Amino acid sequence: MKKTVLAMAAMAAAAMPMAAQAGDDWGMHDDPIGVYRTVISPQDTVNSSGNRLSSVGAILRQDRANMHRFGRADAGDQYEDMFLSSASRALIPGWVSNGYVDGQTAAAIRGGRAYVTVYVYEGRIEVVSS
Repeated sequence: MKKTVLAMAAMAAAAMPMAAQAGDDWGMHDDPIGVYRTVISPQDTVNSSGNRLSSVGAILRQDRANMHRFGRADAGDQYEDMFLSSASRALIPGWVSNGYVDGQTAAAIRGGRAYVTVYVYEGRIEVVSS
């Protein structure tokens, strides 16, 4: 899996420019293991039981479950292969807590109306508006 993640990260880095200026502000000096863009819509703000989600990490996790488990990707959601399993998706909330999301982006995600780029590092996730 490590080889797959590294190969995917290399392809993503080549396909998408990094937000270098924002990275300087956050101290993102190491290379991400993955990068993807996604649309956060109202369907991503409720879990499979219909309960409203309030944390950015939980919403990003549901977004990836909608993509990989339920086949309900939004138009504009980009495929990635890091969060295919429920075990890997379970890491998202903690990694978001260890990372960075600015207040305006977090509010847009909680409101179910965001287009974001997600930078995945070992142990943390940085999210920026796209």
